[in-house]
Amino acid sequence: MSVYYEQLKKAFYEIQSKLTGDYEIRPDNVYQKGDFEGQKIIGSLVDNIINPGSRIINSENLKELYSRSQKGESCLLLVEHYSNFDYPVTFRLIENDPLLGKDVARSLIPIQGMKLSSDESVTSAFTHTYSTIVIYPSRSIDSVEDPVKKAAIRQISTPINHAAMKELTDRKYHGQIILVFPSGTRYRPWIPESKKGVREIFTYLKSFENILFLGINGNVMEPHQSDDMNADVKAIKKDLMILTASPVIKGKEFRKQKISETPEGVDSKQFVVDQVMNELEKIHNRTELIRQEELQNV
Repeated sequence: MSVYYEQLKKAFYEIQSKLTGDYEIRPDNVYQKGDFEGQKIIGSLVDNIINPGSRIINSENLKELYSRSQKGESCLLLVEHYSNFDYPVTFRLIENDPLLGKDVARSLIPIQGMKLSSDESVTSAFTHTYSTIVIYPSRSIDSVEDPVKKAAIRQISTPINHAAMKELTDRKYHGQIILVFPSGTRYRPWIPESKKGVREIFTYLKSFENILFLGINGNVMEPHQSDDMNADVKAIKKDLMILTASPVIKGKEFRKQKISETPEGVDSKQFVVDQVMNELEKIHNRTELIRQEELQNV
């Protein structure tokens, strides 16, 4: 078991003792406010498990996105997803970046699936520490084959998702950056489709003025093949984490351009979403060459 697991458990219990919010997901409670003290605890844990040299490449692009959000423009951060600790690492590296800092980190509002809010998951305590908007993921609905069960789920999920989109619309015009993992789930190599972008991203591209792609290289909490999140945390490990920020682009222009490039007979919405994933993959592959070279020189 990882030597860092004991540190994580200690942080978990400390955070759990401080959490006093209402975490039941209802249409009137889709926005979950974070806890600054808990963020400090997780931040210290992240500092211990990331290698020296962990950083953000092109952080000036994130600064530009933040500046636009402060002017009332809608801003979307599309991020690669490999681990349930991707967001705490991203938050901490932004906090520690001399060009960015706490204000930029706290302006982020990630869209989070209901599974991560479950009390059954160890990661739930860490999730509740950060401000989020909770949705009922389409993948969870689509995976149900029984029509009766699916209809029952939709009775619950539809009001929650409508409320989440209303909350998102309000916050994206009031100085907050909406963060989305376009794959909707962390990538697991033994499930190739876990890296495929979800169709909802097509709508996000239409409704945001500014978009930035953020690559994530390195992984301090690799998924376990059992798909048990509690098993993930037991394998927490040290790694060199490098985030890479693309230039800010216009969402509608990207969407329009990619629609025009859609091959005949191909679903244009999924094609556009696939291009989002391709952009992230290109960033990832370029940075991984840098990361591997630095790891060899340690």
